[in-house]
Amino acid sequence: MKKKIRFSIGADNKSKCVSIAKEYLIENKYSFNEYGSLAGDGLDWVGVAKKVSKDIQEKKSDYGILFCHTGTGVTIVANKFKGIRAALCNNKLVAEGARKWNDANVLGIGVMSVKDDEIKEILSTWINTKVDSSELSNIKKISEFEL
Repeated sequence: MKKKIRFSIGADNKSKCVSIAKEYLIENKYSFNEYGSLAGDGLDWVGVAKKVSKDIQEKKSDYGILFCHTGTGVTIVANKFKGIRAALCNNKLVAEGARKWNDANVLGIGVMSVKDDEIKEILSTWINTKVDSSELSNIKKISEFEL
């Protein structure tokens, strides 16, 4: 039996883009933890990124999806955590490369630069892209110099 992927998803503010992402996860029957505006917990973007990253470290989730205005802040915060490879992906081509060549386990999205009708395609591409096995040695090198 194939293991079902678990997500943690967080956003500091409500937006249609975030709602569409949540709908996508529900439609595809993924289980997920919610933080920030999704959960009504009042976390700012730093707190949201911390919660999502900790879930992955503690194996409560396999992958994370983070939203903020530009997507930059949550991506920076997530990358402070050991074992996290967060990538800011505001289109499907970058999302594909982030998974294929970097095995990104956190997807950062800027709500100001992604059109609502693009979000499902970005998520689908990122989730369904397999890691290029020729990049595994480079991905391993990243973890070797994490503090």
